[in-house]
Amino acid sequence: MRKTVVLSALSALFFVQSHAASVTEKTVNPSSVTEKPADKISQEFNVRITLVDIHGAPVTGGSGLRGYWAQNVATGEYYYPGGQEDEDKFENLPAGTYTFGAYPGNWDGAVSKTVTLSSGNVGPDGYIVVTLTYWVE
Repeated sequence: MRKTVVLSALSALFFVQSHAASVTEKTVNPSSVTEKPADKISQEFNVRITLVDIHGAPVTGGSGLRGYWAQNVATGEYYYPGGQEDEDKFENLPAGTYTFGAYPGNWDGAVSKTVTLSSGNVGPDGYIVVTLTYWVE
């Protein structure tokens, strides 16, 4: 009986994960961005992820996080930074509201944050900084 319950639970989990993986995913690659027609001007933004600990101090050194993601709240579309696994920069994100998060490590993770990208948030280096709170067990 117990074996049947465990196998049923695993089957349900597999189904949910495979269904969730079918959501539209997109990697942002600056070289693949094409110019928009003049009549359809849309603003794009560059975003950099930074980490702070639960006390607000910057996290220095490496973390066990396995990368970052951004999900457009309106469309549900996922974006990933290009390049290396630990890349913390998203380039040419279309304007909108995004939830930014991190893939957790074995014993650590980061709290997701929802941010609306706007020109008022762009810093002098051309990036909007999104700060995630890092935690470790």
